[in-house]
Amino acid sequence: FFFASFSFFGEVWVRQMLRVFAFLLAVQLVLCSDVVILNEKNFDDVISQEDQMLVEFYAPWCGHCQSLEPEYDKAAEELKAKGIKIAKVDATVEEKLAEKYGVEGYPSLKLFKKGEFAKDYQGKRTSSGIVSYMSSVAAGEEPEEEEEDGYGGGEDPSEDEYGEEGGGAGATEEAVGLINLDSFTFDKIVGTNRYDVFVKFDNSYAYGDKENQWVKLSRRIANLTSPRAREFLLAVVGVEDYGDKLNDDMRERFGLKTDDFPAFKLFKRDSIEPVDYTEAVEVDAMSHFLTRELDMWIGLPGCLETFDRLAIGFAAVSQTEQQDRLTKAKDELARVTGEVEKKTGQYYVRVMEKVGAKGSDYPQAEALRIEKIMESKITEDKKAEMEQRLHILASYGAKLTKKEPEPEPQPEPESEPEPEE
Repeated sequence: FFFASFSFFGEVWVRQMLRVFAFLLAVQLVLCSDVVILNEKNFDDVISQEDQMLVEFYAPWCGHCQSLEPEYDKAAEELKAKGIKIAKVDATVEEKLAEKYGVEGYPSLKLFKKGEFAKDYQGKRTSSGIVSYMSSVAAGEEPEEEEEDGYGGGEDPSEDEYGEEGGGAGATEEAVGLINLDSFTFDKIVGTNRYDVFVKFDNSYAYGDKENQWVKLSRRIANLTSPRAREFLLAVVGVEDYGDKLNDDMRERFGLKTDDFPAFKLFKRDSIEPVDYTEAVEVDAMSHFLTRELDMWIGLPGCLETFDRLAIGFAAVSQTEQQDRLTKAKDELARVTGEVEKKTGQYYVRVMEKVGAKGSDYPQAEALRIEKIMESKITEDKKAEMEQRLHILASYGAKLTKKEPEPEPQPEPESEPEPEE
């Protein structure tokens, strides 16, 4: 009995000591880092004491932030020898600071000079890139900013207003701000009272046009700044059908087959019952789906938020409510001054009137008609106009198929005429 008791308590003691050691090691790693930790209480005091300071706004769950961390720590160590400090802020905790400095995605790196925001850092997310940049700033030189390919966090080096470059199967851009979920973390994030989560179930190493559309959606979401957007997450469950069959249990849990991939499910707060997404795997269609299902406006090119909010759910409400919304839309139209905005508002009003006259099926029927027009040969200006109308009709509930026109068949090469005999 004595030896059995000693063995038992000995094992307990060892386990406790291991926990203590792990904790002390974690603390040591934090203390050994030369990165200054900032929060709302010390932010102004710390940065005002430095001639220049680079500040990273990050989220603990962000994959790009995790990749940047060792590079950022190394840069802090090298810059310390030059008397230059860099810092970081947990933007998920210090939300007021993140909002104050316009943080729209993670990681966001911002340069401060003498306590004042100077500019966003658009350079490489490597220790050498950060050291070179800050050394130039300290020397009073204008640093050269060489953007990181395919990875800009909240500072997307994009060509359009949503940070959406290209889009072919060979595109190299990466998704931003995604959470990777598995059977251990899924229920800790999904179904809680804090977040709505749009989840993609897919092969672990997805690629192709559909993946590129998902990347574009992630970049569009990363650029949202509303408080509502801070309560929304994009997540991925990567499934493997080989080896240890990573997350295959998650596939089975939701009744999916690998042929279904990519499969998308929206989990609203306080609910583990998903809303299945069955529309086109296309950034605009997914954006409209999320706008319809959540009180979170994701503006598309050519759409106006005030009119969009009146349009969402318009076809499903009573005639009295439709008339009330139509009146509000006309009142709003009377206040619009810009020529382009006025023309856009007029189309919103026209669709409302058509729904009242022809019924709730009008937006879908009209969208299908416009998509057929777009498959024909039309000018680029006309195509842009039709695209804008599709975006507006989607706000009324029309589901966009986004079928690409079939490529024109290439003529067969003419054969050489046979020589006359």
